Amino acid sequence: MAHEGAGGATPIAKTCTKTRLSSWKVAEFALGSFGVGLSFSLANTYFIYFATDVALVPAGIMALVFTITRIFDFCCTPIIAGFIQNGKFKHGKYRSWILYLVPITSLFTIFCFTKITGNPYWVALYYALMYLIAYGLSDKPGAAQRALMTRMASDDSERMRLTARTAQFEQIGNVVFSLVCLPMVAFFGAGSEARGFQISAGIFAAIGLVTYFATAHAGKDYDIYYEDWHSENAAADTLPAKECAKAIVKNPPMICSMLIELFRYLGFMIYVSTMAYYFKWVIGDLSALTTVTTASTAVCFASSLLAPWLSARLGKKNTSILAMGLFAAGLLLPRFFFEGNLVVYTVCICLGYFGSALQVCVGIVMYSKAADYYQWKTGKKAHGFIMSMYVLPVEVGIAISTIVIGILLDVIGYNPLAEVMTTAQITGIKNLVLLIPGLFFLAATVLACLHPLSERKIAQMHRDMSQRGMERVGEGRFDDM
Repeated sequence: MAHEGAGGATPIAKTCTKTRLSSWKVAEFALGSFGVGLSFSLANTYFIYFATDVALVPAGIMALVFTITRIFDFCCTPIIAGFIQNGKFKHGKYRSWILYLVPITSLFTIFCFTKITGNPYWVALYYALMYLIAYGLSDKPGAAQRALMTRMASDDSERMRLTARTAQFEQIGNVVFSLVCLPMVAFFGAGSEARGFQISAGIFAAIGLVTYFATAHAGKDYDIYYEDWHSENAAADTLPAKECAKAIVKNPPMICSMLIELFRYLGFMIYVSTMAYYFKWVIGDLSALTTVTTASTAVCFASSLLAPWLSARLGKKNTSILAMGLFAAGLLLPRFFFEGNLVVYTVCICLGYFGSALQVCVGIVMYSKAADYYQWKTGKKAHGFIMSMYVLPVEVGIAISTIVIGILLDVIGYNPLAEVMTTAQITGIKNLVLLIPGLFFLAATVLACLHPLSERKIAQMHRDMSQRGMERVGEGRFDDM
């Protein structure tokens, strides 16, 4: 039910500060992540493979062109995050980003997996731009979804409930993808990988569109739209650019969380974007990729179920340390022990993915804690901006991972048309797929240990804000928790 805000403005939204979210509402909110799981699994697992092995774009050229477009993408992220924080849209402050952008990204997902021919530089530019629009813009509805979570959740346990459920739906999408993608490519392609990938991408894009619209519908009663954007309430919900910058540079927990996500996503993107090469040249069986990815995503789903329980008992910081440590071990162990053994590789990767799902759940909550920290220190609300900035380290990670992959494939002399690889090339592939991302996860583990927000510090923040009568965005006062 709408209520009268300060200064006579009427926020057109339900704040629902006392009512717990129903299981149906939580599931509806998380449904969009099912489509995200399908779409991003397709891009992360097969896009570079499609570009180099199906469209036959030289790896070095792809690396160069992708670097330029990704730099443009992540430079735009702080600007868009500011728009999300200060947006004035008819369909809601956050929901509008989902309703307006997802149809565009769904269409360009199909273009990403449409084979074209011609000058290698122009073909590489085409795929870079298609990827930038399809998956660069896809981050923005995701940012809006995370910001919307802070409006819908009534306390920290409900934040974790929402993030865990979105992670679970994303993992279900990953499992479904693992089971059906290659069979779909083979069935619809009928001998043509290019046609198979294009049709499969179209199906996944349509599913993503429908499920993300369900997420937008779930947040309809919680999103904000002020009739008078010059009111006191509306002014408190907006931040000038200078203040947005301070919410990052003068926020140690935020900087630490961003660095953790940067190294995590950098390692993850290098691994998932190159593991097809590992199965093709080291394992010697590309079809085994389906079995391993299915097992690992099933483990991710189980991990997301356990995440709220582990976080409650270990604390958010310790859960993050455990998560990053598990993925580091999961990548480094098969690099140095039982190399090429499919069983050992599968067990270790499942261990790593268990940690990955934990971090997906707890990492977003740590971002929301960084937003609480900034409000605790300054009295200013920056939740929309901070939650939207979650995508920046992701985009930087994608950009750097593309550079690393392209350079190393070029250095080892990778040739997709070759029938055999030299010993040095095989070693290079092992290092690219396992060693390098494992070291990035090791760095993320160290950063997680250094994170300034322990459970004691978070509890202190809550007590202080409760005593001051501060109100978190869309959640009621701290003493209501």
